[in-house]
Amino acid sequence: MSAWITMLKIVATAAAYVFTAWVSLQFTYLPDKSSLVWLPAGVALGLTHWWGYRVGLTGAGLGTAILVYFVWGKWDLALLSAVPVVLEAWTGVSLLKATRVDPRLTQGRDVVYFLLISVGASVVSPFLNTLLRVEYGITDPERWQISVLHRWMGDTMGHLVAGGLLLVWWQNWRMRKRDYSVLLGMALFCLLSVWLTFFLQRIALLPAPAMAVLLPAFVVAAFAYQQRGVTLITLTVVVALAHEVAQWKTMQPIELREFVFGWLFIFLVFGTLMIVSSPIAQQREHTRQMEQSRQELERAYQQTRDILENAPSVAMQIYDEQGRILFWNRASEQFYGYAKEQAEGKTLESLIFTPREHREFLDTLREVARTGQPAPLHEWCIRAADGKERVILSSLFPIRYGDQVRFVCADIDITERKALEQRLFHAEKMESVGRLAGGVAHDFNNLLTAILGFAELAQARLPDNHPAHQDLDRIIEASERAANLVRQLLGFARKQLTQPLPTEINRVVRDLLPLLERTLGEDVRIQLQLAEDETIALIDPSQLEQIVMNLAINARDAMRRKGGGTLTIQTQRMFCTQEDLQQALDSSELTPGEYVCFMVQDTGEGIPEELRPHIFEPFFSTKGLGNTGLGLATVYGIVRQNKGFITFESEVGKGTQFRVCFPAWEKR
Repeated sequence: MSAWITMLKIVATAAAYVFTAWVSLQFTYLPDKSSLVWLPAGVALGLTHWWGYRVGLTGAGLGTAILVYFVWGKWDLALLSAVPVVLEAWTGVSLLKATRVDPRLTQGRDVVYFLLISVGASVVSPFLNTLLRVEYGITDPERWQISVLHRWMGDTMGHLVAGGLLLVWWQNWRMRKRDYSVLLGMALFCLLSVWLTFFLQRIALLPAPAMAVLLPAFVVAAFAYQQRGVTLITLTVVVALAHEVAQWKTMQPIELREFVFGWLFIFLVFGTLMIVSSPIAQQREHTRQMEQSRQELERAYQQTRDILENAPSVAMQIYDEQGRILFWNRASEQFYGYAKEQAEGKTLESLIFTPREHREFLDTLREVARTGQPAPLHEWCIRAADGKERVILSSLFPIRYGDQVRFVCADIDITERKALEQRLFHAEKMESVGRLAGGVAHDFNNLLTAILGFAELAQARLPDNHPAHQDLDRIIEASERAANLVRQLLGFARKQLTQPLPTEINRVVRDLLPLLERTLGEDVRIQLQLAEDETIALIDPSQLEQIVMNLAINARDAMRRKGGGTLTIQTQRMFCTQEDLQQALDSSELTPGEYVCFMVQDTGEGIPEELRPHIFEPFFSTKGLGNTGLGLATVYGIVRQNKGFITFESEVGKGTQFRVCFPAWEKR
């Protein structure tokens, strides 16, 4: 199939060569058929450029052979004449590709190179073919120079007119319908102008320069349609001139100056307007690209707005620097119960915020505008239009429009998740209490067994009327009630083994943050400084939560006497040397290596020096009655159970810092 297509292209090239040669022969007046406009040279150049060397050169050679044979009737001359034509087309196309000329000729550089290549490559065929015709007696040996000149001018004009048209229009033919109609009108104007020019010359009313009446059509075509307009109008003028010249020659001889003037007119006008068209084309292309960019920007803006508007589970809003609502999507309407028309233009204070919350929100906007950085995630407890309370996790980041700042807010409803978290935290807390209660109950049950057994033995050894019988009965009765209480505690404990897992400490701390905020109260501000490195340790997550909660509650109690303060929780990954481990209370089982540590620091009263050696002892407390003193003891036990260590630093009046470290968990 491809071979047939190649053959059809070769035949089409040969046919185009022969047809344009017939048109060009109308411009001849020398006996050897030298023409000042040889369109086939441009056909060979253009089709070789687009269809490749094999198709273009073969078709041009075949067309040349057919043409020469029918004109002169000599096959040997026909075959020899094809060689210079093929060589000229190959030279022109090779130079165009070597200089990387854009076929659309939209750049001034490309136009200049095309003109120079058209002039330079046109030397090959005229010179060699003129020598052939001198050898075969077709051209007068004394006039071979003028023949070479004519043929060179003809091939140059053919490159400009036919070659330029094929290069510019081949893959650049799409235009609007009205553009085609205007170009057709200009072509008809050119035809009429050509006819009028020659008619007036016939009756001797105008001199040869009357062809200048064609100039307006060229100028309009150049400014309206740039290179495409110039090449099309030029071809129209040349074809029209060929028809008029053919009729003119039958009436009277045509002088050389008439031909030369027409050739110079077309060459200069074509070259000048093609160069002038380059910046116009560039400006048009720039305008087109700007319009395309504007349309793409509008589409992108509309797509972004549609995404924000239709986000199904994220409430999106945009605020100005005063906190006024500029955008309110459908999810916001569903979350908060206010329609878009009710919300836009107002502030959150008139919708869902209290005055205090609104002031906090405005402070956040100012801080984000100052730093240019997104605000930390924040949880808001708001009351929607239907009166229901919702917990919202909100993120806020700035965008700039020139000198103005706008704030995009994305909210997620976490009301159900918070309720689940509260139930989960409560269950884990009760599980921890249950484990402690179970351990105490077992030991207490052993004591009660001994008390009850010895009381019954003592009662059995005494006479029935002994006064101690009544006391022993009361001891037994109290022991049985205590044993019943122990059984209840064991039933509540549901003793379970711990399950150490690779646990991300940063995640656990973040998950505990809402519970910590509620537990510690409004007078304690929590500050997180979490490491960016991996903070994974092998520990039961509930045990880790218990450590954090116990340390945080101790810190709260230490700061409450001062009216509140700041609790800082910091995590880091560090390599602990043997010297670092010696700071622990019991470092016998610890080995140097990578550890994951977290610090809990408060701004409370601090621990007096005389009390520091006793803070991890069970039942030791400085808080008075009602406190068991098991908090830090439990923390210490969990840490040691998981092969970690705990240290602390304290200064009276400034606060205390506890540091808990566990061996880092490495993936295997």
